[in-house]
Amino acid sequence: MLGEAVDRSVGAIHVDEAALASEAAGAGGVHVALLAGRSVDAWYRAIESAGPSSPGRSYLIGVDETVRGGAATAPPDAGDRQIVVGSVEAPLSDPVGYLETALSEADGGSGGGGTVVVDDIGALVPDGTGVDSVVEGLVDAAAAAGFRFHTAAATNGDAALSALSRRLPTADDEADRALTERLIAHLRSSDPTNFGYLRNHWREARRGLTAVEMTYPQSKQIHACIPDPETTPRTLGAALQGLVTLGALDVWGDTVGANRYDLTRYDAARIDTIGSSLESIAVEDESPR
Repeated sequence: MLGEAVDRSVGAIHVDEAALASEAAGAGGVHVALLAGRSVDAWYRAIESAGPSSPGRSYLIGVDETVRGGAATAPPDAGDRQIVVGSVEAPLSDPVGYLETALSEADGGSGGGGTVVVDDIGALVPDGTGVDSVVEGLVDAAAAAGFRFHTAAATNGDAALSALSRRLPTADDEADRALTERLIAHLRSSDPTNFGYLRNHWREARRGLTAVEMTYPQSKQIHACIPDPETTPRTLGAALQGLVTLGALDVWGDTVGANRYDLTRYDAARIDTIGSSLESIAVEDESPR
């Protein structure tokens, strides 16, 4: 079963800040940015120099651990200003709610849409809060307001980047390669067992995902669709979990027992990119079989 392609209208992951600034400048309309990795002034200059066009209105918020005080907990009133600048203390107690309010202020009810840039998702997220739910909430909040959500592979931490890869497409081949290399390195260091199974069995996992006709199957059900498999349901499940970390697949909700995989988020082209990168890595004797 081929999964549905992730809708590119929701935004994209770019390779770096320069590509991110170029997207924001070229898109025009209203631009909202939550910035933890660089100053508001530096970001504004980057957008202006990326030209030839620029946003019609900019709403720029610095996310800073050094900010203190109640006045910094809510987005600033935009009024009729074309450029609105503010700051907020990091992390945010409610990142999604903050963005929703900022979008309402910036858009002013015009419904014209625009772009949202968050350079470092992790800086927004309080300790103990799952980054996956924050990523989904931020992207959905932008889409509900008619905005596209953009970020960069180079500016996010590994956990946030993994969550983003399951929700946003990459902007181009360069971003796809950068994202894949980052996440493979993350998987290899954080979960070498699943990394090994994925490296050895990614082709078999792809065959099973293509063949299965269920939308939310378990690994044993995917395994049953593979002729003469080399894997077991358990080792296939480890490879599938690797694909989840790398953004080519997702899991369906909170399930009791074995994971059910969400094939509406299955990206066959991304698995091919992942496989190509995995095959370029030297095989080590201790890798799982």
